[in-house]
Amino acid sequence: MTGRQLFAGVTVGALLSVAAPATAGAQLGAAPTDTQTAPQITAPPAIQSKLWIVGGGGFSMARAGCATCDRSGDFSNSRGFFVDVGGRVSPRVDFGVELMFVSARLETVEPILTTFILGVAQFRPWLDRGLYLRAGMGVGFAGNGIASPFFELKPPKSTNALGVTYGLGWVFMRERRWGVQANWQHHIAAIGELETDAGLTIKNVVGNYWTSGIAIVYRGPKR
Repeated sequence: MTGRQLFAGVTVGALLSVAAPATAGAQLGAAPTDTQTAPQITAPPAIQSKLWIVGGGGFSMARAGCATCDRSGDFSNSRGFFVDVGGRVSPRVDFGVELMFVSARLETVEPILTTFILGVAQFRPWLDRGLYLRAGMGVGFAGNGIASPFFELKPPKSTNALGVTYGLGWVFMRERRWGVQANWQHHIAAIGELETDAGLTIKNVVGNYWTSGIAIVYRGPKR
């Protein structure tokens, strides 16, 4: 082997040794990956039950007035009891039906029970605080019910049944299944004519009931 042939062989070997790693790297870089990174799927949060039940009561101050009564009306102390059943519309709003019982005295008549059946909504302006506002509308009647031409009711009974309410309060332990709330409510009943069990008929009766008390709040478990 001549010197020229030896030099040519060394040169070709050196070039092959440099090109081989580069070619292998290019093949590795160009090779497609067999596995793709799977997207992360986050499990949806647990659904809270929308059930909402409130039951409680308190002390009530009642004022009953009528067309022939003294303008200041007749005031009496009473007790009020109520139950709300409904659901949570959003973290701020609850909606349901309220059943309220409270009594009032008018003139010389013994205290007569007034019953409210109302649709109510409760709103929390701030999610991190317990303050809530509430309002509702429905029916409010005195005694045994509303007089009707289709059936006979024993007195006391009334001829009208418009009822409204509004109020506010504070909820403790807001996010727990069981909680407590303090509440203040004003209920108004436009009773119309009131027929007492003594046969006395009093016209244009309106009852106002201011109730302060506490209630137990139940919110359904997760499902």
